[in-house]
Amino acid sequence: MKTRYVPCLSLIIAYFTIFASPVLGDEIVKRHFKPSRMVSAEISKNELKQIYMAGNHARTFHCGCLFDKLKQTSTKACLRQDPANQPKATSQFMDWMLAMPSATFGESLSCWKQDSCANGSGDSDSRTRCCSRKSPRFKRMQSDMHNLFPSIKTTLEKNALQEDLPFGGMEEYKFCKVDGKPGLLPHPKVQGDLARSWFYMSFLYKVDLSPQLEDQLRSWHFQDPPDPWEEKRNGMIELVQGNRNPFIDHPELVERVPDF
Repeated sequence: MKTRYVPCLSLIIAYFTIFASPVLGDEIVKRHFKPSRMVSAEISKNELKQIYMAGNHARTFHCGCLFDKLKQTSTKACLRQDPANQPKATSQFMDWMLAMPSATFGESLSCWKQDSCANGSGDSDSRTRCCSRKSPRFKRMQSDMHNLFPSIKTTLEKNALQEDLPFGGMEEYKFCKVDGKPGLLPHPKVQGDLARSWFYMSFLYKVDLSPQLEDQLRSWHFQDPPDPWEEKRNGMIELVQGNRNPFIDHPELVERVPDF
């Protein structure tokens, strides 16, 4: 009888670790991603309002302030306030903010750098309006519901420290506190949500992240895992937009992406 060769288990593990895992990981990640079919930011925002109302979660992203069907909100009806130092109650309106701002994903597109879009003030708002007219890809990124969240509409300026933060809607921390301090970083209860939105945008639309920011987002992703509302929101968005954020369904997929 011939002797059958049985490879050593450690060699098998080593083979898949060295050769198979990276390729397999890439294939798994790509298989989970589908493109968004939304091309209108206004339609996306209207659909999202219905999602938040139907999901019984009509609260702004950063401060958790209640809003109604008319998008009216009060800064007195917020979850994340410092009880010892509550801000004066004011009536506000809710608007939709981009977790990854247009200035971040716009920089990867040629329209953002064109002279025609840089004319005039050349600020982020004017470039955004210009790119939304010129670039179908920009409109798709701008309309992606996985990157849109409710926020208090405000014309208040960020403070000096917030100016250096890349995350959308940080001005809302004018109306609430993080651990008794103004919002210099996003609240811990939303840090994971932000990270997964950024990873989704980075992977789907090929937006490069700096190593320092990527490390921070990875940490937030694992410290603040998806909660029931984030998972429910993901499914409700799929019904309208036709795709999901796989990093919510499978948080471990973040480890399969070596570099965002």
